[in-house]
Amino acid sequence: MKHKKIAFLSLPIIALLSGCGGGGGGGGSSLTQITFTDIDSVTVPSVVNINSGIARDFSYTASSTAVTSVFTNPTDTDPSGVALTYNSDTTLNKVAITTDNSSVTINESSGGNIGNLGNDIVYGYDSAGEDFILAANPVSSNIDWNYQTFGIWETGRGTGSGTAGGISVGALTDPSNIPTSGSATFSGYYGGVLVDTTGNDFITKGSLTATIADWSARSIAIQTSNDQYVSPVSSTPSWTSDSNQAMSGTLTYSSSYNGDNNVFAGQITDGNGWSGNMSGKFYGPNAEEMGGVFSIYGSGVETHGGAFGAKR
Repeated sequence: MKHKKIAFLSLPIIALLSGCGGGGGGGGSSLTQITFTDIDSVTVPSVVNINSGIARDFSYTASSTAVTSVFTNPTDTDPSGVALTYNSDTTLNKVAITTDNSSVTINESSGGNIGNLGNDIVYGYDSAGEDFILAANPVSSNIDWNYQTFGIWETGRGTGSGTAGGISVGALTDPSNIPTSGSATFSGYYGGVLVDTTGNDFITKGSLTATIADWSARSIAIQTSNDQYVSPVSSTPSWTSDSNQAMSGTLTYSSSYNGDNNVFAGQITDGNGWSGNMSGKFYGPNAEEMGGVFSIYGSGVETHGGAFGAKR
């Protein structure tokens, strides 16, 4: 895969957020602190802390024009999580993501910018133009989820090194409540960060379908569609479709995965021949929703990593 070449040393897209900035006042330690149980219970203004889920990221080094090396960090099956600071009008003032290997904070009170990229996606970047996040907005009226959300990020753009990855967080299903019979289809979408053959980076998104033909078989068929990418530094952003970006594979879950018995995992590939791993967890009282992370690779610096969420 070789996309249109762009400069790696540039600020994030300003046009992506035109007319979509946050509002309603900032918040911080004086706001109500909410430990997430479900989206219906979230009130604003507040700080919503979602501390259960799964995360995966990769570290990279870069020259002045492109990524030169990529190193994958271990999957974090118990990340510190996500803190979302909401204004009274449900816009976001601050997003903080923390995992074992990385952390990123976008704060409008410190010069960052957070806005909507469409009706249900939040895009934000810091004042230096070095870090950005892309996330599903769990309080959006256009999202029918109630128990989970996900986000992706990249840090250190233009500094020579940084991290990128994805996180899925929510209210975990008790393993004893994961169904053992019947079938289910989960529908949702993903977001990611992609490094192509020339070392240039892109934001990605697409739809995701997860099919469980028989819960007792503990097997999940994954397929993405409507796959698109965009440069995070383009002055005229426009999503480009790429069918070769589509990912598919089979995930399984057992009674125990690294000591965690609510984790599914397996191999996935895309149309470029890149391959890697996808893993995730069930959310909600009875596995009504799922979310997870993925990372696939080509033969060089080619990397595509991110996160997803879906509901049945």
